[in-house]
Amino acid sequence: MARFFLPRQQIQDHRATIAGAELNHLRRVLRLRREDRVVVFDDAGWEYEGIIRSLSDDYGEIEIIRSYRVNNESPLKTTLALGLTKGEKMDWVVEKATELGVHTIVAFVSSYTVPKLNERKVAQRSERWQKIAISAAKQCGRVRIPEILALTEFRDLVQAVSRDALRLLFWEKEFEQGVFKLKDNRTIGEVVVVIGPEGGFSAQEAALALEQGFKPVRLGPRILRTETAAVAALSAVQLLWGDLR
Repeated sequence: MARFFLPRQQIQDHRATIAGAELNHLRRVLRLRREDRVVVFDDAGWEYEGIIRSLSDDYGEIEIIRSYRVNNESPLKTTLALGLTKGEKMDWVVEKATELGVHTIVAFVSSYTVPKLNERKVAQRSERWQKIAISAAKQCGRVRIPEILALTEFRDLVQAVSRDALRLLFWEKEFEQGVFKLKDNRTIGEVVVVIGPEGGFSAQEAALALEQGFKPVRLGPRILRTETAAVAALSAVQLLWGDLR
């Protein structure tokens, strides 16, 4: 059955009201009609099976016939911080990161970031990424939408992340003190994964991250594209400490 995301306040007394983009997807893309069965989820761990009872241009009503909690979120709270990329690469990363169970996604600008966006374009990108995250969550069966944080500066990012999290800086360069070895012999509840832009990090940025408690990590001997590195890094931490083990 088709899945739709609705805020919790739109689901009350065995009825769900669908409007906006989700209604448009239901009516014009999937061409569903009255009496068709659908699944709704509310971003609070609940999923609902229902039957479409009415449809109009402005809203639809779904009768809830069954509700149940879904527990398919990763036990590992993962934040993906990614250097702002060109074109649609970030769109692809948001989609795949959502499928891999990421909790939070934040794009940042740094010394070698190529795109230069004004406030309007930043807002447009953020809105688009949120829509992609919702669509990916619907497709992969998640009941929680990753939070898309506002575009930030690299310096602000590394200084603001939780000190309780394992903070990992993925960089292809050599570090004087060596690199951190990813191992599964420890209990980790929260991880911050930082991936640089196409141009990588400057030496000053890497040094700042290490000063803030980040561990330097390499993803093998080859230089990966930003989007490849993001998926590889998330897969590795989910395999070690999440729900891919």
